[in-house]
Amino acid sequence: MGRIELEKGNFSKAIEYLEEALSLQPYGPLVQDATDIEPLALAYYKAGNLENAREHYEWITSLTWSRLSWGDIYAKSFYMMGKIYQEQGKKNKAIENFEKFLDLWKEADPGIPEVEDARKQLAEIQELPR
Repeated sequence: MGRIELEKGNFSKAIEYLEEALSLQPYGPLVQDATDIEPLALAYYKAGNLENAREHYEWITSLTWSRLSWGDIYAKSFYMMGKIYQEQGKKNKAIENFEKFLDLWKEADPGIPEVEDARKQLAEIQELPR
């Protein structure tokens, strides 16, 4: 239901459902899967709650098990943190996360929109004084 509400653009309802779903996981936060956390992080981002979005994307990057099965979500979390830090005016953190994302994605499939956007955003940020 949370993913449906996210697709509809009902971010507060999506957050409510997705938070509830995470709370019902039987093994707690250490065994979470990136596919469970990413929609919630995105809902927070789209709702404009950048701090909660960043915390959830950081959570994804801390999950070692999910990197094996969901490496794309792991890598894209750095892209999203780059966007968040950029929106918050934290240029150095934005650069760090965009570079990490691009480094992780360098051998992956070409043509991913996030890759082109990360390159563009990184170039723009690097032109600005730090």
